Amino acid sequence: MQARSKAVYENCTVLDISGNLLFRASRKRLDWYLSRDLATLIDDHTIQLKFANRGTGRSNEPFYLQDMRNACVVCGTTDGLTMHHVVPHQYRQYMSTDIKSRSSFDLLPVCMRCHDQYERHATSFKKHLEKCFQAPLEGRGWVERRDIGQAGRAAAALLSQHADKIPEARRAELRRTVQAVAEARILLFSDSARSCIEAWKQEQLDLSSEAHQGVLRELCEMEVRVPGPDFCTHGEIVVGAVDRAQSDCAMCDECRILVTGGVPALVVAWRRHFVQFARPEHLPQHWVAEYPCTQQ
Repeated sequence: MQARSKAVYENCTVLDISGNLLFRASRKRLDWYLSRDLATLIDDHTIQLKFANRGTGRSNEPFYLQDMRNACVVCGTTDGLTMHHVVPHQYRQYMSTDIKSRSSFDLLPVCMRCHDQYERHATSFKKHLEKCFQAPLEGRGWVERRDIGQAGRAAAALLSQHADKIPEARRAELRRTVQAVAEARILLFSDSARSCIEAWKQEQLDLSSEAHQGVLRELCEMEVRVPGPDFCTHGEIVVGAVDRAQSDCAMCDECRILVTGGVPALVVAWRRHFVQFARPEHLPQHWVAEYPCTQQ
C-alpha cells in the first residue's frame, strides 16, 4: 500500500437553499454540483444549493458536520497517510446498500506504519472468522483445469532452452498435448493466438515460429485454478451467514452473538477490533464503535 498523495479530508462545505450546513464533502463533489449549475460558489470551499433538498442531509449528525484532521487517528502524525477501511472492503461490499452508503464513517486516516502494525491483528481476526464460518480466506468453489496445467507444462518444456535435447518422440507427444488443449480451449486465447491455433488444423506446430511460440507462452501463463460457477469469496460467505442468522456448532460464543445481531453486529465487531488492537488516540469526535450503521 502506498501513502496518499493528496489530503484524506478536503473539508468542503455544502449549504442548503436556506444557508444551513447540510454536509461536508470533497472538492470533486462540489465540482459536480457546480458543473450542473445546481449550486452557487460561496467561497473556495463552500457552495450553496439552488434547490430544496428532499431530506436534511447530515444536519442532525455532528460527526459528518465537523472539520476532520488529516492526521493518523492512531499516532497523530500527518505524514504517509493511507485511507484505512475499518470494516474491510471484502466484507462491506456484500452488505446492503443502506449500510454501504454510510461507509465514510469507517474510513479513517492511518499512517503506513500504524496501518502495517494493525493489519497483522486484522489478519488474525479474519482467520478466526474463517474457522468459525467455515469460510476459506481464498474463497470456496475453485475449479482445477487439469488439462491446462498439463498443456502449460508441455508448452514450458517446448520453450525451454534445452528443448532440442528432448527425444523427438517425446517432443512430438508434447506438441500433440499442446495442440489438443489449445484447440479445445481456443476461446481463452488472444485473437492472434487463435489464428495460429486455427492454422494448426492444416499444419504442424512450428517451434521456430514466433507466432507459435506466442501461443505456447499464453498457455504457460494461464491459471490452472479458477473460480467455478458456485464460487463464493470469504467475505460473501461470512456476511451471508450473518445476514441469514446462520450459526454453526463450530462457532465460538463471540461469533454466535455476532450472528444473532446480524450484519450491524459484524460492523461493530470490526470497529471494536480496530479500537482494541490499533489503540487509536486521535479519533474524530463522535466516532464510537456503536454508531448506527444505517441512517436513523
